[in-house]
Amino acid sequence: MMVDQVPLYQRIARSLEARIGSGALKAGDRLPSERQIAEDLGASRMTARHALKSLERRGLVETRVGRGCFVAQPRIEKQLRTLSGFTEEMRRAGRRVSSIVLDAGLGAADPEVASALDITENEPVHRLVRVRLVDAEPVAVERTEVPVALAPGLLERTDFSMDSLYRVLRDDYGHMPTEAEETVFADTPDAATSAALDIEPGTPILKFTRCTFGRDGRPLEYVRSSYRGDCFTMRVRLRLT
Repeated sequence: MMVDQVPLYQRIARSLEARIGSGALKAGDRLPSERQIAEDLGASRMTARHALKSLERRGLVETRVGRGCFVAQPRIEKQLRTLSGFTEEMRRAGRRVSSIVLDAGLGAADPEVASALDITENEPVHRLVRVRLVDAEPVAVERTEVPVALAPGLLERTDFSMDSLYRVLRDDYGHMPTEAEETVFADTPDAATSAALDIEPGTPILKFTRCTFGRDGRPLEYVRSSYRGDCFTMRVRLRLT
């Protein structure tokens, strides 16, 4: 397509996208206002607004009420075709990952956990609740339960604010996670989740449940997670069958 056949708002958006991609505009930088863009390029403010909105829909920029339009933090891509723990997944993506442990102790399996882990209701489980941080930003709250019988003394093994649960299960107990069943759905957070993720009540989140199995087919863990909807994009590879 000839350049002059491309709508002006698209040309403006592509120019801004190129500056973001080159690093000339970095995450957190404020973009020129609609008025500035319009005056600099001889366009209408409506055209400038259309360009910024197209970038916002793609997650490249974000509007902050009363402050303007800013370059957004890059979204975290979550692969849905490979099994890995949160720590390994983020480190492979080159991100700095850490956790804040909200709860680490023994509990009794509720009906949902008991069914997922194929144990009796109220059977002892290790319960680990963490806020997961990527590049020092809270992005998820993760509640994990592991049968005590599978991994005695699990929570005393390491500092789970920095270490990986999968690593400990593998290296200290010989349990190799090999497959998992995972579901995801959209929701809004409760008050505790909003506070932990530093988001407003009513902000969209993604809720995940995952049951992970070992080589012998036995369930190893059951995880219920709440992910910030503005921080993640899901990628899955599909094949026609």
